Amino acid sequence: MKVLLINDSLANGGLERQLVLLARHLPVEWEIRLWCMEGGPHETAVRSAGIPLIVRPRRARWDVTPALGLWRVIHHWRPDVVHAWNWMPAAAAVPACSTLGIPLIDGSIRMGSIPRQFGRPRRSVMRFADLVVANSRAGLDAWRVGPAKGRVIHNAFDDERLRASGPAGTPGERAGRPFTVVMAARMDPPKDYGTVIAAARRLTGAGHGDIRFLLVGDGSDRACLLAAAADLVSADVVAFPKPGLEIMQYVRDADLGLLSTDPTILAEGCSNSLMEYMACGLPVVATDSGGNREVVRDGVTGFVVPPRDPDALATRIAQLRGDAGLRSSLGEHGRATVETEFTLARMVSAYVDAYTDVAARRRR
Repeated sequence: MKVLLINDSLANGGLERQLVLLARHLPVEWEIRLWCMEGGPHETAVRSAGIPLIVRPRRARWDVTPALGLWRVIHHWRPDVVHAWNWMPAAAAVPACSTLGIPLIDGSIRMGSIPRQFGRPRRSVMRFADLVVANSRAGLDAWRVGPAKGRVIHNAFDDERLRASGPAGTPGERAGRPFTVVMAARMDPPKDYGTVIAAARRLTGAGHGDIRFLLVGDGSDRACLLAAAADLVSADVVAFPKPGLEIMQYVRDADLGLLSTDPTILAEGCSNSLMEYMACGLPVVATDSGGNREVVRDGVTGFVVPPRDPDALATRIAQLRGDAGLRSSLGEHGRATVETEFTLARMVSAYVDAYTDVAARRRR
């Protein structure tokens, strides 16, 4: 089996992490190649794994030479399957795949709602795909992709990341520091850090001065968020550590994992952050957005709260702060869920099935 994985970049994001994770763990007897328009931090992992990587950057906004280069790769290599992880590379691959009879998988549904931009062209690309893969049921439902053409393959957590991050602090070491709430996510409009900051103010005003928030991320909203929370930063209630490629060192020593999303802007798909929290045995609090309920079982592995509701968020954080037994129970159930339902082996097996199915369907 020859599989060509294509994406727009290897930037520091959850999609790119899942793409590289899959590329590194597909069957060793398969031939895997990766094509991108831009490189990025994950490029090192791709090259160190010995996966052939082709990077064809655009020289201008409307530069079509990367698409021409992609057509040449498809024409000369003749993969059995082309798997696009973003709609723009998928659109670029359509002419070559259609002409040569090569099956195309559109894997661009990574969120639980339709984005405000490019909805119409993305839907057009999906019509040409042999299979549409989403990482959440919410995503497929939002795009109204039926079972005949759509398939859900949830993201996976790579437990090697946990081992590489070192041991978590012992209970004795944790006893001398504040109760720590972590939220690790891109600081862009869909991630509702504003509600988290508002919840932190409510908790501080209600006398919960021993709760500290670690807001780990980077993005277009970072400067505005720093300004909005300046007084809380000065009071050492909120901190904004800037992440690198790996954030597990912040997650493993926290007491609670948080994910606040504004679904009116863009709903969650299958959140990598939630899996990271649960893999570390943290109870989680997540807003009711897109695919979050596919990862978090309300009252079993954590709590699901209404979006844009700082009071509901603060109430659950305070409840978990005061109940160590509940935290332990939710955290252990969360860890067990990741170890059984969001494993690397399960994700790889699902993609192997998808590739072999579409290739056999095209041959027939």
